[in-house]
Amino acid sequence: MSKTFTDLQNRIMARAISQSVSETIYLRKGHFPSTRSLIEKGFLDPHCYGMIQTQHVTPEAKTAFFAEHGDVFAIQDIYDNCWIIFEDRKVIAKPRSEENARRIVAALLTLRAKEQQEQKAGA
Repeated sequence: MSKTFTDLQNRIMARAISQSVSETIYLRKGHFPSTRSLIEKGFLDPHCYGMIQTQHVTPEAKTAFFAEHGDVFAIQDIYDNCWIIFEDRKVIAKPRSEENARRIVAALLTLRAKEQQEQKAGA
């Protein structure tokens, strides 16, 4: 299966999905080709070319983004200042280091496996 998003587009989407409604992503010169591609694919509102807010991300983009990743995953922020950790389409944490991001993802995956075992044992 081919990937829908490039690595940079994944980082843009992760940031856009994870931020609050009042926050804005200000794109740098190198981000524009990726953003233009996302607009052409119908994943971003065409009026957001230089700045992206959560409401510019289309439902189709969110569906494609989460379909390409597992239930628990981490992606580095577009500005390289943190990692964004998602679980079940929700932002769980934004640690500053890759090591901490990996530890949180591993802990969440272990917790999920334990919960599934307990559900099977209780059924």
